[in-house]
Amino acid sequence: MMDMRKVLEKEINGLSVKLFECNIEDNEKFEQVKAYLIDKVRKSKVHNIGEYDLTYYIPNNLDPKFIEKFNKSVSMINIPKRAKMPQFDVRRERVTEWMAQCLLEQECGCRFYDEADKRMNIKTVEIDKHTDGIDVPGIWIDNEDIRFVVCEVKASEEKKIPCNSVKGLQDDIQKAIDNSDNRVTREILEYMHGIRNIKVQDDILKKIIEFLAKLIAGEEKNLVDNILFFPFLIRNNQEIVLKKNIDDFKDFSLERVNFKNVENIILSFGESFSDFGNEIYKRAIGDE
Repeated sequence: MMDMRKVLEKEINGLSVKLFECNIEDNEKFEQVKAYLIDKVRKSKVHNIGEYDLTYYIPNNLDPKFIEKFNKSVSMINIPKRAKMPQFDVRRERVTEWMAQCLLEQECGCRFYDEADKRMNIKTVEIDKHTDGIDVPGIWIDNEDIRFVVCEVKASEEKKIPCNSVKGLQDDIQKAIDNSDNRVTREILEYMHGIRNIKVQDDILKKIIEFLAKLIAGEEKNLVDNILFFPFLIRNNQEIVLKKNIDDFKDFSLERVNFKNVENIILSFGESFSDFGNEIYKRAIGDE
């Protein structure tokens, strides 16, 4: 898991903003962060050789050398290509979104299930495509209180504050609030479909499914009140922590949502996102 410290918590424009810093100076702890992300990549279906078990189709008399050759070919086919523009690289996207997910899990009481994680369940034919829909959907639970989590993630290495990514982040969150083109209800349905494959059935899982079903059926009259929104910026800019600067969100505004259901987050991360994403993927599955 990630070693993070909360640097600042403050209200700006009526919205809660939390600033965190990821510790990359402690090599041992930073290796734990990398190990967490490497494990995510390896467990993804397209990179998990067990998902392509040849003996399922041909159970008898397979040459071990042929199986090895087949598995090696599968691994090479499923290496995502690098984008010409690093900021559009799917490796960078997936790694930064898993980082956001990890922080929400550790610091904000959110829950995430691999069975419902679009990055974990991406198909071979979509290996080079960016993930559709909400970046990081999940569940938040506090005793009997349940909320659906909508987290949109932007990663920026710009020197200026606010960065250009803020406008797109605000637009994405507002679309979710408005449920434009059923953006959120489709996401809820997809999430519900994903967690039905969880093998361990318990009372909490049953509550989650019942909650999601009510949202889909429209029994909860105000959908937006049953969602926690996390506009999430990951920033490679040392000035942010040094000066405790949260001005990325100084002009951030939303409509038609209770601000208590919105928590803006900045995660300071002092490395190139593209370089870091490529390192994670290379260590997890090799490289082209």
